[in-house]
Amino acid sequence: MILLIAGLIVAALVSGVLLQSWDDMSGVLDQRGKQGMEDVKTRVSLASDPINIGWSANHDNVAGNETAIIHLQNSGDTFLDVDDVGVILNGSVMIVTKCDCVTQWLPGEIVEFTIQGSVLGGLGAAPPDYFPASECGPDPCEGTYDVYLTVTVTSTSGSYAGVDVLREVVRIAA
Repeated sequence: MILLIAGLIVAALVSGVLLQSWDDMSGVLDQRGKQGMEDVKTRVSLASDPINIGWSANHDNVAGNETAIIHLQNSGDTFLDVDDVGVILNGSVMIVTKCDCVTQWLPGEIVEFTIQGSVLGGLGAAPPDYFPASECGPDPCEGTYDVYLTVTVTSTSGSYAGVDVLREVVRIAA
């Protein structure tokens, strides 16, 4: 009889520990599900023409004085943090400045960003002649480079922050 009672006590303790572990695991899975849902709601798209990104290279031999304007659309279902946008162009981290007219980035809204950095110098081009006519073939010189654009955004609504990364090949033209 004593062994039966001892066995029941041990079984109750083990089942209590297992139930607590299951409850903890369920909570973690629930949090991951909510985080994943916020990631699904967070989306950004390039609204600018990807084969015609206007690139302004200042010819003063100062590194990082190259700028472009890009337009990004909040194509998700949640608010995006307009002040937390990261841009990498051709492997160079860019300085991102938003249009002063925007304080919130609502779903469906397009926002203008100015990106600044040093990209063309990394391609072996040197100011002031980034696109030398002598390197052009029989066709007219287009003065373009195809480079990788990476944009990261985060959402701001709710207790979970969603993240989206846009990766696209774009053509910059001076």
